[in-house]
Amino acid sequence: MREMKAAALIVEHDTPDLLALCLASLQRFAPAVRPVVVRGYEGAEAHAVEIEAARRHQKLGDAEIVILLDTDVVIWSPRWIMWVEYWLGRHGLEAIGGMRHRGDISQILLNGQLILHAHCLAMTRNLFERVRSFTANGVLDTAWHVTQEAKGTLVLKPDFDGRVGIYRENRDLSRAPLWAHLGRGTSFRPRGPWRERARRRAARRGSARAQKILSYQQDRAAFLRIGWEIVGA
Repeated sequence: MREMKAAALIVEHDTPDLLALCLASLQRFAPAVRPVVVRGYEGAEAHAVEIEAARRHQKLGDAEIVILLDTDVVIWSPRWIMWVEYWLGRHGLEAIGGMRHRGDISQILLNGQLILHAHCLAMTRNLFERVRSFTANGVLDTAWHVTQEAKGTLVLKPDFDGRVGIYRENRDLSRAPLWAHLGRGTSFRPRGPWRERARRRAARRGSARAQKILSYQQDRAAFLRIGWEIVGA
């Protein structure tokens, strides 16, 4: 069976370090996937606006598979794109990916069905063009309509390493994972030296919020370090 043409649509907002790692992991493990990077704003609604604009302006070219990819994702294995093509090309599914690895049950299930999360969501071009909207609704995240409208889905459940979701084929520990997702990597990015200095001072004085944000930032730094080790291995 011939290799299907695939494009990864990446909406980026002020996360150049994560974007560089994400693109490097694509180049390392799935070089045939064409990255399409569009600049957006923060938040699920803004993310959806840029996805729909890319669809409207036909930025995906002749791609037969469209992958919504967040900047805080690291592709971990060449088997990832093989897995995508296997299920979308040979088995007639229309959308595959992973479930959200944080949030409450209302953000994971809809009418008893697991919802595909947009951080690493692959779909057929037909579904990408057909789905009514990619907008969030206040509870469900970007692209929840994809799960609702797809004719056949496959949703991987993550394993966890701290705050990082790790997605494996059939949760098979004998093989390298397909991808990893930090989650909240964009929300807790460093905001400049003066603000970070004030945050560290607040944390030392006992601010629970400042301590939480610094904890997320430490996880973010570890994700970047380990991600580059994976890409360079």
